[in-house]
Amino acid sequence: MKKNIMSIWISTILLILTLTASSVFAVAPPPGPGGTPDYFGIANWAFSPPLEKFIDSLAPLGCTTKNTLNQCIPVAVPDTITYPGSDYYEISLVEFTQKMHFNLPATTLRGYVQTNNGTDPTGLNTLIPEPVRYLGPIISAQKDRPVRIKFTNNLASGGMGNLFLPVDTTVMGAGLGPLGPAGGKYTQNRGSLHLHGGHTPWISDGTPHQWIAPAGESVNTTYLRGASVFDVPDMPNPGPGAQTYYYTNQQSSRLMFYHDHAYGITRLNVYAGEAAGYLVTDDAEKYLINAGIIPADQIPLIIQDKSFVDATLVPHPTTGVPTPKILTTDPTWNSGTTAPVPNQGDLWYPHVYVPAQNPFDVSGINPFGRWPYGPWFWPPTTGITFGPVANPYYDPACVPSPTIYCQPPENPGVPDLSMPAESYFDTAVVNGTVFPYLVVDAKSYRFRILNASNDRFWNLQLYKADPSVITSDFRTKTEVKMVPAVSTAGFPPRWPIDGREGGVPDPTMMGPDFIQIGNESGFLPKPVVISSQPIVWNADPTTFNFGNVSDHGLLIAAAERADVIIDFSQYAGQTLILYNDAPAAFPALDARYDYYTGAPDLTATGGHSGPQAGFGPNIRTVMQIRVNPAPVPPNPQFNLATLNASFASTPTSQGIFETSQHPILVGQTAYNTAYNKIFPVTWPNWGVARIQDNQLSFNTVPGGNLTIQLNHKGIHDEMGSAFDPEYGRLSSRMGIEFPVTVNQRQNFVLYGFIDPTTEILVDSITPGVPVAGDGTQIWKITHNGVDTHPIHFHLFDVQLINRVGWDGAIRLPDENELGWKETVRISPLEDTIVALRPTAPKVPFVVPNSMRLMDTTKLAGSTMGFTNMDPVTGQAIVPPITNDLADFGWEYVWHCHILSHEEMDMMRPMKFVVASPNTYVIPEAPTIVSATAGNAIATISFSPPVNNGTPITSYIVTSNPGNLTATRATSPISITGLLNGATYNFTVAAVNSAGVGLSSNPTNNVMPVGPSTYSITTSFGPGGTISPIGIVSVNQGTSQTFTITPSLGYSVLDVKVDNVSVGAVTSYTFNNVLANHTISATFTINTFTITTTAGTGGTISPAPSATVNYGANQTFAITPAVGNHITDVLIDGISVGVMSLRRLRLIPTPWLLQQEPVEQFLR
Repeated sequence: MKKNIMSIWISTILLILTLTASSVFAVAPPPGPGGTPDYFGIANWAFSPPLEKFIDSLAPLGCTTKNTLNQCIPVAVPDTITYPGSDYYEISLVEFTQKMHFNLPATTLRGYVQTNNGTDPTGLNTLIPEPVRYLGPIISAQKDRPVRIKFTNNLASGGMGNLFLPVDTTVMGAGLGPLGPAGGKYTQNRGSLHLHGGHTPWISDGTPHQWIAPAGESVNTTYLRGASVFDVPDMPNPGPGAQTYYYTNQQSSRLMFYHDHAYGITRLNVYAGEAAGYLVTDDAEKYLINAGIIPADQIPLIIQDKSFVDATLVPHPTTGVPTPKILTTDPTWNSGTTAPVPNQGDLWYPHVYVPAQNPFDVSGINPFGRWPYGPWFWPPTTGITFGPVANPYYDPACVPSPTIYCQPPENPGVPDLSMPAESYFDTAVVNGTVFPYLVVDAKSYRFRILNASNDRFWNLQLYKADPSVITSDFRTKTEVKMVPAVSTAGFPPRWPIDGREGGVPDPTMMGPDFIQIGNESGFLPKPVVISSQPIVWNADPTTFNFGNVSDHGLLIAAAERADVIIDFSQYAGQTLILYNDAPAAFPALDARYDYYTGAPDLTATGGHSGPQAGFGPNIRTVMQIRVNPAPVPPNPQFNLATLNASFASTPTSQGIFETSQHPILVGQTAYNTAYNKIFPVTWPNWGVARIQDNQLSFNTVPGGNLTIQLNHKGIHDEMGSAFDPEYGRLSSRMGIEFPVTVNQRQNFVLYGFIDPTTEILVDSITPGVPVAGDGTQIWKITHNGVDTHPIHFHLFDVQLINRVGWDGAIRLPDENELGWKETVRISPLEDTIVALRPTAPKVPFVVPNSMRLMDTTKLAGSTMGFTNMDPVTGQAIVPPITNDLADFGWEYVWHCHILSHEEMDMMRPMKFVVASPNTYVIPEAPTIVSATAGNAIATISFSPPVNNGTPITSYIVTSNPGNLTATRATSPISITGLLNGATYNFTVAAVNSAGVGLSSNPTNNVMPVGPSTYSITTSFGPGGTISPIGIVSVNQGTSQTFTITPSLGYSVLDVKVDNVSVGAVTSYTFNNVLANHTISATFTINTFTITTTAGTGGTISPAPSATVNYGANQTFAITPAVGNHITDVLIDGISVGVMSLRRLRLIPTPWLLQQEPVEQFLR
């Protein structure tokens, strides 16, 4: 009923608008939902309602507790028995609703949910997983233990399966398929899983062509699976609407995440909620936690930006008719859950490509414009399929004046519903909660930070909240204190002085530092202390990268991660704000995307009117942190020195980076402490590329010298050649820079995703040090454009070598970019150099190559859409490329992780060549494992695995606990050195030329047994005894009690069992004795305190008390002052008369000796 009523008044509004605007719009009525946009007279943008900040708590990791919105991030429970040696999960893609703010209704989302039970400690699958929740379920994996997944698309079919976000069907892979209308469209309910950062076989990588549609779509479309879907060979056929994945986890401890990567709708699916965390742990991380070097308390911070539909009825600015607020600034909005009627709390996404230019205005500028339009750019984009079109709102009779705006005669020829060039939203969301608060104790915590935004960067800082700002609803501590951005005495030297609008945070309110220990590829070579630092742009016009960001705090681009420690011990009882000032776009700020308290009114250019204190929209104040009062005694400060020492290698020990990470490829001085080496600091072997270099010389970690030719790559955006060839929309492209670039030959060829592969990688077989002729490559990526692009590499990590401006200025990596990375920021007007050495994951099955058409959306033989330019000569390819079946080897991609850029064709395939299918096939897990035990020994029997890859050379048995190992060529295998009386189980793994295979399920539990009697040896010091005394024989499995008795005047000081203190007990019982033991006791003499007090006329010495051993004597001297005399002495309140010396012998209670006050003797 509500929808029908709203539809009636929306129609009424449009009618009124048509009538009242007829003098201006001579041809078409004003736009309504789903109509042709007015590109020049309205914002075509929307803003979230003014949501209160910091009234909902942060959603926790795990669901034993929940936040104020009943949110939590569930942790998946593994099934460890279905596939021996692997953790198995069944994950479904579903649509659901969840509240993200107290003052919003539940928002419709899409996400993942576990549907199979996990394995309990008894080996049964009884653990019931959590229901669907946003950003869940997080998967926790162990290094080298595979994870297997059956993924099922359980979204609705047909129209009910359409996305609630605007889908641009002109984007690659989102509209019609190769069969045209007869084959149906690529549906809006397609989904996939990409383990971002995973060392994964290509068949499980989740590339753009590895999506699936729900099983029910078979009646609506021909396209039910992407062209590259290939299920895991040793898992059963999952059936329609499902696929299987295999993640090796052959990598160090790190935070990854899995998310959608479906062709043509990745940006929308991820924004809708299709993303979740994935943690890998290893022994190095466990050591740091168990040793107390890093905090055990971990808190994930998954940071995003979103905008929510504001359907509040407000007077329309032209007609005064009550109108949903969104339609006053975005009148063509026709998406959401109740379209065409806007629904409060739905997710909003931009859908109008508003050109930045108006060539019919004397300024040449469209005040509402956001992105360049190719035909109106220089050099103009020509030859596009759909050029400018007539503007239906153009009135040739309109005469412009200061009060009358006249529409231009032409519109950009883009689709009415078009994807944007970028999407920057107005509300900070952390762990699925809008503007959350977090309560912490005054101690150190470890935060695992993930930038899961579609496009936005975050420059994170911490400041004490400003108590002086009072919101309209009388709240405080919602804002950061701001000061003018001018030179100020006492401010840090890098604090901004550019006079920016809104000012900068007051540095005297700075909060704790970030201590970063890891990034998206695991631990760093050394910890990095990052203080709060606002963004500073390079303002030196003599440098070629003028305008790039030169200084920042904890900067994380889209898809980057940061593993940080924050010590709150010095901020007890205080309130902090997690603050951000990263520009959007990055680095060239558009003020309309910078939502902050007190911002100017930007409605004249399509921006917001200005957020108010305590309310959104706001992208600066991300989260509030409330620190509890200090405990008694207070927690110690975090020990940074111990942390630094654990990362540094010495002549006798290896640091955390060296033990847990693969060796770096290119030696640089920044790695000296990580490896306890001195790498060259000067040319030519310094491991740094100059702008004119075509090769790089460097030392490897073992000390050898290597020279490798550079592979030249290119990035181009917002220039005349980087536009959508069909509609002229802004596009960002990747390609190849011409080899040996010189002034007469300084260009590169840009390619689209469908163009032939130009990145050919060769398997280096095993991770390690580069050698001449292996698969090591060094890429020099030149960037001619304006945006900083976070480039993500599938399959492998890279080492960031350096950046170098086109003027030759060299910029070494930030300290938190050292080590390994898989997402690298590549900034304009400079080259970024990365080294890579990919290796094939080792898996227990044979993996085929990827064979598919180059353009899966067209029929074979088509010549449409290809660039047709030779990457070496730059000349046209003759005859032109045709859409043929191509061998992509193991197919991966590299792309910009600004998702709007990725789907505007900033993505390229990579062909990974694996020489022989069997070189990487490790054995599956042995089966039918069992164990028997003897005296300090166990014997393990097993059956060989079903699939071996290359022949098995040996088997390894590992004990639990203890990690003791034994190796033999066949079953059975005996393992010695076990502790009699302890309970063990064992796993078995086969070994072949490819490596160690999967571990079997654990054996049955066994207990080694030894002699039938055991000895307990007693010892004690002076002052007491232990009974029975000497060496006491005890039968196996029985108990023995010992009595500890102090002598007169003594007490028990400590009792140690097996040299471990059990306290000052007087009795101790050994239960179920299964080994030899010792028990020892120490005693201490009792002491007593004699307290003295004296009147005003004299003294007692010693004073004010004396400590006396049992049975000892203590003499006190009682001395009257001049003119006084002693009148009485009291002991324990009883008079003993007048005396000047008193010797007391210890009695087993404290004494009180007191001199009665007397009158002063008068002369």
